[in-house]
This record gives sequence, C-alpha cells and structure tokens, in this order.
Amino acid sequence: MSTNMLLQTDLEQGTEKRFRTIVNRYLKESDSAIIRPELNKKTAPKPEQKIKLGDVVQIPENDITHIFNNQAMLAISHAIEDLASEQRCGELISTFQQLENFQPQKKRYIGLANDLDAVRVWGCGEIPKGCQKIDFIPIFRPELLKYWMVLYAGPDAHAVLVCRQVDRSDQFNNKIFAGFYSFNPFLVESVRRQFNLMSVGLDGIIHQWEKEFDIPTFSLKEIRKLFKDPDRA
Repeated sequence: MSTNMLLQTDLEQGTEKRFRTIVNRYLKESDSAIIRPELNKKTAPKPEQKIKLGDVVQIPENDITHIFNNQAMLAISHAIEDLASEQRCGELISTFQQLENFQPQKKRYIGLANDLDAVRVWGCGEIPKGCQKIDFIPIFRPELLKYWMVLYAGPDAHAVLVCRQVDRSDQFNNKIFAGFYSFNPFLVESVRRQFNLMSVGLDGIIHQWEKEFDIPTFSLKEIRKLFKDPDRA
C-alpha cells in the first residue's frame, strides 16, 4: 500500500526525522522482526533464514505495507506516543483489541493523558481503574478486533500506525500483524475522523474503513516461511 504524496511538507519531513530517531532506540532494545513482503528475490533473505531487523531494512519505510512481529509493532507504537508526548497537545487514539493488553501501558498512558488534549483507547473488556483522563471506547464490532492502531494528530505533527492481525494467535507475544505507518496529515486526519465517527455509533463507517485500508492477507504458510517459527502462529 502506498499513500505518499508527490511532495512532503517541511512539517511532515520533520516529523518523520524525529520519529526515526526515537524508533531506532526501541528497535535496538527489542527482538523486532519486520519484513517487506514485496522485496524482490535479489534482496530478500532465503526463506529458511530467520529475518531480523537490519537483514532487510534498518528502519522500515513509511507508507509501505510490512509484516511486523509484536515487538516491532510496539516499537513503532511507542515512537508515535513519544512524538505526542513531546508535542504536549493534540489527540492520541489507540486500539488495544483486548483491554488486558492495555495494562502494561497503563502508567505510560496516564502520563500521556496528562500532557495531551485527548487520549482515546479502544478495546474489549473491563475498563481499568484510575484512568480518569483517558476516554475508553468499547469495540462494538468484531471486525475492529483484527486491528491495532496508534494515531497522533497535533498542530505540528501527525503520525499513524495501522496494522491488522494476520495470524490466529490469542497470545499477544506471538501475534503477527501486516500494516503501515505514515506521517501524511491528510491520511491521519481521515483515519481520526473515521474512528471518532465510529465512537459515536456510526458503525456503517466500518465498511468504508475496511474498503479503504485493504491490507494484504497472508496465509499461515507464508507467515511461517517468512518468520521461520512454526509455533508462532
């Protein structure tokens, strides 16, 4: 998937540069794996090799569909959250599938809610206590449970990560996602608007959402070959 405009604004380029500085720290500290499926045979590692970040790309390109393990996805998510924290204003939207996945990030998000104008967390399950400044929104349609999204929209920066789970694992540490991230302000505002409309009950927006973000579907066999871990899926 490509959402690049012909010309990036200075603001967009500045956001991307700052993001890459932040995300590189997280990627180095984690067991991250990121794969760009459309790589040609000359540059792609052999299927039997375990692919680590750096074997294919040092930092994944934005606006390009990649396959992420959970550590890589968390690294990009945290980098977007850090961008938001630096700005100290604007809106952050995150989906956590199940709210039990939110618990390890609770302290982090309480801090974000103190800094930003709005923090909205989507998920299923019991709403955590002690998070008065965070707006929790129940996931009311099963289609949305497939997605993991972190979005920041502020006056001087925009960023979004959109991923869809492509394996069947129920264990978060084993989940595999396909998706992309972008700093395109028009794309970020479009996604933000759609989620805010869904939050007030306009569930018909979901059909439009899935049509616009038609992330490629990969078979479990393909995923196993890419990650060379038969137990992961």
